[in-house]
Amino acid sequence: MKKTLHSFVLAMVFGAICWELAGCKHTPSPPNEQDAIAVWKNTHSNPHLTDLVTLTKTNGTMEKVNGTEIYTLYYEATERYAVKLGNAQPGTTNTYKGNYPFQWTEKGWMGPDKQIYPEP
Repeated sequence: MKKTLHSFVLAMVFGAICWELAGCKHTPSPPNEQDAIAVWKNTHSNPHLTDLVTLTKTNGTMEKVNGTEIYTLYYEATERYAVKLGNAQPGTTNTYKGNYPFQWTEKGWMGPDKQIYPEP
């Protein structure tokens, strides 16, 4: 048992060294809820109109489009109006569903706000 464990650890270390020396990159984890919150904040140019109450990831899909990896993060968000908007009084909340497409680049996942996630 000890020999098997030792061999496994040695193989893992050797594999990691070879991977690093070869300069191989792997696709990191897909964007997460925190990334979607950052995109929301970056794309809502006037934060004095609405406040984000919650943003929850509901699903995600990975696909290849024209040779590029695309991860679509689906979410449900609740906003609170900070000012009167139309018939909605300040403090009114609105819940809606949406999605953000992230494109894989050599620097990481690029969101619809043209930022790289996770931030380097």
